Amino acid sequence: MSYAVFSYSKSRQFSILLAVSLVSLSVFITLYYHYLQDPAFHQRAYAILTIVMLARSMYVMEVCLRPSLKQSEEQHKLQKKRLMTADEKATSRSEDRRDAKILNLMWIMVAYGMSTFLGGFFLWTLDNKYCSTIRTWRRDIGLPWGILLEGHGWCE
Repeated sequence: MSYAVFSYSKSRQFSILLAVSLVSLSVFITLYYHYLQDPAFHQRAYAILTIVMLARSMYVMEVCLRPSLKQSEEQHKLQKKRLMTADEKATSRSEDRRDAKILNLMWIMVAYGMSTFLGGFFLWTLDNKYCSTIRTWRRDIGLPWGILLEGHGWCE
């Protein structure tokens, strides 16, 4: 996902450098986490990567789709010293309206995705912090309801 978000409309050379960098970052995070054995490091690394990726996604989304920010076809043709016909103007306005609707839908999806991520991140943090208590509850409740308290399931 990070590769797709950051390589959008970039050169092939940049995309290759990005791929190598992302693989290197992944290896570093994995090895450092293995060395530390601290879930908090992994959580923070994941949160930072997600925030950076989300910020870039929102930037690309706004710049590429927001009719007031992108160069319209009409502006493009005016720069080329060619006036748009009435049909071309109507098509351009129709595309701008379509883009605005798509952008509104995308913002709804961003809000839903952020809510889901933050909710999951909150539960993950609680699971790591109160693991022993949750394991005790899980054993007391038993199956099948104890499975709802499974969380990451491998704490000591």
